[in-house]
Amino acid sequence: MKNEKLSMFIFIDAFGWEILKQHPKFLKGIAKDKKPLESILGYSNACDPSIISGLLPSEHGHWSSFYYSPKTSPFKILKYLKFLPKKITNYQRVRNKLSQLIASYYRFTGYFQIYQAPFDVLPLFDYAEKKWFWGTKGTLNAGKSIFDYLIEQKVPFYVKKSTSISDEKQWLEVQQKIKHKKIRYAYLFLGQLDAIMHAKGTKHEDVDRLLEEYDSKIRKLIDLAEKHYKEVAWYVFSDHGMHDIKRTFDLASYIKELPIEFKKDYMAFYDSTMARFWFFDEVARELVTEKLAALDNGKILSDKELKEFGVYFPDHRYGELVFLMKPHILIIPSFMGLKKIPGMHGYHPNDPDSLAAILSNQKLPKELTRIEQIFSRMVEEVGLKLG
Repeated sequence: MKNEKLSMFIFIDAFGWEILKQHPKFLKGIAKDKKPLESILGYSNACDPSIISGLLPSEHGHWSSFYYSPKTSPFKILKYLKFLPKKITNYQRVRNKLSQLIASYYRFTGYFQIYQAPFDVLPLFDYAEKKWFWGTKGTLNAGKSIFDYLIEQKVPFYVKKSTSISDEKQWLEVQQKIKHKKIRYAYLFLGQLDAIMHAKGTKHEDVDRLLEEYDSKIRKLIDLAEKHYKEVAWYVFSDHGMHDIKRTFDLASYIKELPIEFKKDYMAFYDSTMARFWFFDEVARELVTEKLAALDNGKILSDKELKEFGVYFPDHRYGELVFLMKPHILIIPSFMGLKKIPGMHGYHPNDPDSLAAILSNQKLPKELTRIEQIFSRMVEEVGLKLG
């Protein structure tokens, strides 16, 4: 006997609206509706908590990976690594291994990576995503996720338990849950597309091949679900799009031209597409603000804009001043990377290449226009009670 209903939410990292438009055959014939969604300023560590909670970063507490907090930083011991030769410690393999060791030592379960952040800077910062967001209770810095409600209301669900579970294993696990009718809700997330487009750009043939593979696997999963459940509601969606990088800019060197001292007069964290500043001196604030205002390849975001984006924090933990690059321009070198890469996201949310996408076999509500509103679809599909 078939169970009543299964709701499947399949997340494809960086599968933006423009990418979908380039691949019109994707789920053609079975998707009844599709539309673009406005993303959130920032990166996946801002977007993903919003999708699963319905909250904006200013509400759930996650925006960028690192936030200024010298008193709570768990990385104080890393200051001694600054004496090691950079030709060794700048290698990404070395950085990856150090990240694994740090995560293990501090028992971080969330996604953790130190990237290319300087070892004398890390001891001044704390890390937002210490816990794995998916499938466990109480993992957000503030608010509740869909998984909190599922657990509280004892709704059986599937989501992979850690980053160590491969996409292939994830497919196998969810298929077994469906075959045995063990679940009412499934959340799958697929990260390969994001990785390929970072490394090769949005128009590489490997993007085409992967989306063809995803198309085939999703269709088969839907077919399997329909054999075991009377009703299957499915949604395929993303958190943001992807931009092809056209040029780079060395913002750190540009700021270093000023007669002020890094860490003494001001602090900065150089993400890939934005720079965040803290000031210990009003002269430094004025000089940096004036210097950035003169640039035409980006803009200073006002507090009003940050509030509109849902990324304003009164305590300024993520930055007192935020400078956002124009689309397709990458900060190189940055604390995220030292070399130009073909693809990046994290630009203005209203830029066409920033838009996320959603497809479904259900009619999508007119009011569904932003990624954090996907949460409401999850709640309604499963019949959860909020409160």
